[in-house]
Amino acid sequence: MKTSVIVTCYNQEAFLDECLNSVAQQTCPDWECIIVDDGSTDTSAQIAKGWQAKDARFKYVFQANKGCAGARNTGLSKAEGEWIQFLDGDDILRPTKLEESVKAFEREKCDVVVTNFSEEHNGKPQPPFSDLSKYDFTYKNLLLQWDIDFTVPPHCFCFTKEILHGLTFKEFLRAKEDWVMWLEVFKRHPKVYFIDKPLVMYRIHGGNITRDAAIMEQYTEAALIHILKNEDTYFEEFYLKTVKRYKDQLNRILSRPWHKQVFYAITGKR
Repeated sequence: MKTSVIVTCYNQEAFLDECLNSVAQQTCPDWECIIVDDGSTDTSAQIAKGWQAKDARFKYVFQANKGCAGARNTGLSKAEGEWIQFLDGDDILRPTKLEESVKAFEREKCDVVVTNFSEEHNGKPQPPFSDLSKYDFTYKNLLLQWDIDFTVPPHCFCFTKEILHGLTFKEFLRAKEDWVMWLEVFKRHPKVYFIDKPLVMYRIHGGNITRDAAIMEQYTEAALIHILKNEDTYFEEFYLKTVKRYKDQLNRILSRPWHKQVFYAITGKR
């Protein structure tokens, strides 16, 4: 049984070769790597096609730009593996990431394997921004602690294809799409196994979408409204505890009359 590694990239020529090399160096050989080029205009295509020519396990797909959510959905639609590993084109898998995850799936009969991560900021190592050993991996914790002290980089997760069945990333989101997706997965109460080793490296640099304050504000608004609309069990706690992090931002939303009407119409709450 193999793992499908879904690599999404958009103009990441500076990092993509190292990213794909980290897949090629996996100690577990039974994988496919679906590289979804989300409309790059740099040399990302040449880099990806170079790896495809060297190793048939790499599969290159080009699409017009849809954002990371759309690119991940394309990868999911083409994945043939038993397990799904997401990887952004500027990040890194350590050599034993897939091997240790697969062994955990087989031994623990779990639905999700999570590994810890290291972090690099503009080429320099620094402590991870989130301590993943602090909480259990549950829907409640991912809902209430996200962006406080329990934010999980996408490539820390590895999923069974079955637990993702019928789910897709929300393509109206160009940020926070991973958070919304993980909440949908964890609503299914998966069995989770945590490997407290930094088996992935998360890279922070000037090109990260998370460094664009305007985009992050826009899509944080959209993600919050979507979550509020669909949350029943922890709605009040989420609103009072978690959303207050965005107090100023939400006040700006609600100060604009049309936004206030849309907010109430979507959430059904007043």
